[in-house]
Amino acid sequence: MKMKYGFDDKVPVGKAVPWALQYVFTIFTGSMTGSIMLASGAGLNTAQTAFLIQCGLLACGITTLIQSLGIKFGNFQIGARLPLVSAGSWTMITPMILFSNDPGIGLSGAFGAAFLGTALLFVLGPVVIHYLYDFFTPAVTGSVVLAVGMCLILNAWNSLVDYNPEGKDALKLFFIGIAVAVLCIVIDHFTKGIVQSMAVLIAMVIGYVFCMATGMVDFSQVGQATWLAIPKPLSFGMSINIGAIITVFVVHIATIMENCGNTTGVVTGADADLPSKKILKNSIRGDAMGGMFSTLFNGLPMCVAAQNAGIEVMSGVASRFVTATAGGIFVLMAIFPKFSQILALIPNPVLGGILLVTFGNIIASGIKIIGFDENSKRNFTIVAMAAAVGIGGNFAQSAGTLAFLPSTVVTLFTGISGTAVTALILNIILPGRKKQEQEEEQ
Repeated sequence: MKMKYGFDDKVPVGKAVPWALQYVFTIFTGSMTGSIMLASGAGLNTAQTAFLIQCGLLACGITTLIQSLGIKFGNFQIGARLPLVSAGSWTMITPMILFSNDPGIGLSGAFGAAFLGTALLFVLGPVVIHYLYDFFTPAVTGSVVLAVGMCLILNAWNSLVDYNPEGKDALKLFFIGIAVAVLCIVIDHFTKGIVQSMAVLIAMVIGYVFCMATGMVDFSQVGQATWLAIPKPLSFGMSINIGAIITVFVVHIATIMENCGNTTGVVTGADADLPSKKILKNSIRGDAMGGMFSTLFNGLPMCVAAQNAGIEVMSGVASRFVTATAGGIFVLMAIFPKFSQILALIPNPVLGGILLVTFGNIIASGIKIIGFDENSKRNFTIVAMAAAVGIGGNFAQSAGTLAFLPSTVVTLFTGISGTAVTALILNIILPGRKKQEQEEEQ
């Protein structure tokens, strides 16, 4: 679709802030949830959990600024200079929890491994892209984008019923979420101009106000939050364990593929060509630099958020200055906890309705990218098996079918990472790739 603003187009502040809030509202909960999951798994108390959320928001803001604006040293660039918001990588939650509960490693070792493993990603990630870029065909990257939408959309459905399908208000909450999703679609397709481009924000605000009016939002927690708080680095210490560092880097191979898939979704969503090798290298460096900052400040390693492509398509705005504004808002939220607490009170059904539309658009983006490739038996097998192993494995994991496997194995070979690894391996080993490339050139 045609974008109202391109990647490098500057947007008036009056428009940039509302569009940026769409990113903030949609990605904030995922960032917060990742911090909560890490804190819970590591056995931290309530105050420490709130602190991890604050650190995660700061890292999200800094990494987003790096990805959107970039850091240049001559020809060397860190950050893609694209409309990319990054958040804590959920792929890293399981290994970090395992490390934190290991007496020989602990939480300090988990953060040490995350920092040094991410430093290796900064150095070696672009090398991986350099040598494997030719294998990142639309069939591979499209499968990853498809998996992102398919694996995460379960969170949208769970949010619709506030993660309690047996609750007495489940039906009411479900209809509220569906109404928000329908409202978002109606605004997106039956209005024009600035209203149409803010469909996500308008639908979410209306849903939030409705829930407030019906007594579903308790603002007492806002009064308890402090006005100003500066996150402190290395609050849990940092120690070195070689085995844990190697494990983090191995898991980062999946992060590379997820980053490439999500970056590809944003680039193709603006009707641009597939991202170049240089763009993907810069994007990996951006996430890695932000991830090192994040782990120093007690957060998860970072990865380009899956929601970017969906929000871009819904709004028709692809300006990196809008996401830079979102990065600034995330930083303010980290420093002023009362502000972030107001957003934390957005009812799950409202968020679920928005995520249902957003992740649906990501699924469509994945299908679109796959369509760029040749309709061959070889590509058909790559997409089919990548989806069967990764997306199918994600459902199997949710059902408890894979409980007999080590958690690190499940993390690597199911879900988004499993789709990426399967697609890449098949594209390398299946015969006929050179013949297919020759036919495409002709």
